[in-house]
Amino acid sequence: MKVGVFHPALDWYGGAEVVAVATANSLIEQGHEVVLFINNWVDQNKIKEMIGEPLSSSIRVIVKPDLLSPRSDFQFYESTIKCSILKWHCDILVDTYNCCVFPWSDVIYIHFPYPNNTYFSPKFPYLRSTSAFRDIVRMPYVFLEKNLANYDGKLLLANSYFTAKATEDAWGVRPEVLYPPIPSAMFEKSNIRLEPRDNFVVTLARFGLGKEVELVPKIASLTDKSIKYLMIGLAHDPTVIKDVKQKIRQLKVDDRVAILTNASRQEIKSHLANAKVYLHTKKNEHFGISIAEAMAMGCLPVVHNSGGAPEFVPDQYRYTEIHEAAAIIDKAVQGWSSDKAQKMVEIAARFSETNFSNRFEKLFTEYCHSKGQSK
Repeated sequence: MKVGVFHPALDWYGGAEVVAVATANSLIEQGHEVVLFINNWVDQNKIKEMIGEPLSSSIRVIVKPDLLSPRSDFQFYESTIKCSILKWHCDILVDTYNCCVFPWSDVIYIHFPYPNNTYFSPKFPYLRSTSAFRDIVRMPYVFLEKNLANYDGKLLLANSYFTAKATEDAWGVRPEVLYPPIPSAMFEKSNIRLEPRDNFVVTLARFGLGKEVELVPKIASLTDKSIKYLMIGLAHDPTVIKDVKQKIRQLKVDDRVAILTNASRQEIKSHLANAKVYLHTKKNEHFGISIAEAMAMGCLPVVHNSGGAPEFVPDQYRYTEIHEAAAIIDKAVQGWSSDKAQKMVEIAARFSETNFSNRFEKLFTEYCHSKGQSK
């Protein structure tokens, strides 16, 4: 059977892209013919470097460059049209990008129900648009979703129970939960250093709006001065980087807080292997694949007590405000041990590529059978 996977922004190298690559590879392993739709040619070595696993060489790739900027207001509709075009090339269409239910999509992986959240999810005010123009641009889709969307015959997948509940609130339908995978390279035994690590905290997040990375310098200023911080992320928004650097100077923590942009996967692994703590500042993170990756490397995760993180991060490492976060970091740095690190690795093992592939295969096979389709 020919299966299309729609994920144009594969060169963003974030958690959604990890899902897209793992999904396409899993479909190949199941014996399907796979067609992948992307914006730009991707370097296999770059994918392996940034995500950890390359695309299968058996995947057919269609490249159609965007005319508009990715994730921009009007690009949403350009992406919608391209997604419908991919359907012409396949029997079943898997959309790991849009987080929307279109008539031509069969399997939708929902990172969060973004487009219509302003209208249908009052429980999530933090996602409300601050742009009246954006609300107007999205109105046609919102109208379609509210009045014409048909969920029958679709397989909806969510990246966490938090996202599944939000989707049910927004759309009135409950997706199956399929946690994102951690690349297998993160579980290599050599990653876990049994000897004491440095008093070192790592944050891994894209330098972009909404990631709340500007909180890291503030939290650092409240912790013991022996603790050093490294903020690692893709340089998506120079303004955000500039603001973070300004806060570092203002709080006089420039001797303890450093920034590293566009790091390779090997660099990220090396820094996580040397850190005692992983700090994640974004509230209501829908899942948080970087949290799970850090745990796989033996870091103790300090995260906001919201979103999908409480589904796998132990209670003692979750905070509600930054002073509490600082206190937890001080305690975690002081109390780090190889036994605690190993416990984090065991928790993160739930999100292995093998577990992702096995569950995806089960759900996808059941869906195909229900549709009367097979290989």
